Amino acid sequence: MTLHKKNKKRLEWMYDVADVTSGYDFWFYKLLNYCLGIYKYTGLPASLPGREILMNLIMTGHAVIFQNKSELVTTKTVLYDFDMYYRPTRATYGNVRIFSRQLKLGEDAEVVYLNHIEGNVLTNQAVDSGLRSFILRYARQLADIESTANIYTVNMRLQSFPIASDDITREQVENFYKKIALGEKAVIMDNMILEMFRNVEVANRITNDTLNDILIARDKVLANFFQDIGIKYRQEQKKAQLTEDEVEADEQILVIDVEQMREVQQEGFDRVNNMFGTDIQVEINPIYDRKTYTGGARNDNQSDTISD
Repeated sequence: MTLHKKNKKRLEWMYDVADVTSGYDFWFYKLLNYCLGIYKYTGLPASLPGREILMNLIMTGHAVIFQNKSELVTTKTVLYDFDMYYRPTRATYGNVRIFSRQLKLGEDAEVVYLNHIEGNVLTNQAVDSGLRSFILRYARQLADIESTANIYTVNMRLQSFPIASDDITREQVENFYKKIALGEKAVIMDNMILEMFRNVEVANRITNDTLNDILIARDKVLANFFQDIGIKYRQEQKKAQLTEDEVEADEQILVIDVEQMREVQQEGFDRVNNMFGTDIQVEINPIYDRKTYTGGARNDNQSDTISD
């Protein structure tokens, strides 16, 4: 195996932090996991997991609950057949375990919404009434920032960018820089290569301050996400510099109103309770409740629990 192929193979199995697509997937599922911890449900039958309800609410904005073989269940559904106010009256689903079926809301099933948008805004135009777009926006920002930080980190090892004159030179120089990216020492042994490429100086564009600013931006975006879903995340230093009124105003500026979403969900569960004789209740997980949580900033070691 040549040195070039060896380095290529090593790089293939390494996680590429600079790849925005990989970073996007990483952050989407990580942030989704945090959102799956916002609410806790009580009074659910064993056949109706709280995780499945909340997953549907986050990803689609609604969760349709119906009976299948005398058991209450939920699955991914599509709402349709809107009334004069563009409110859905029917739902349909396809599930390999419970096949497919069309449901009439209010007769065969009831729907629980996540917020007041309820999948439409005065017109028969579908919108994201869940948290999917909210999560996607933050995931993309974080992926872009971390990609930039990673590229800067690697480039800080260099003083210039090479420009090759032919493919042979390009291949050998690429292998040289791949070894640099792996943190290894590298040597170019062919003197002819030095005549076939030139460098463009870039060292003056890359500084420790620049990298630090990028990492601060990443932390700020992540802190904003946590704040928007109700988690007090590393805000102590910031609040120490604010007046009491400013702190209170900061507490009130939330993109996601978790209490309003709890109320909307409970309205839906009240309909479910009336139709199926259950007593399902929804509450905010205490660590996401700004009114009651006093445990300080959350960290990644805290678990997300959803009661079934």
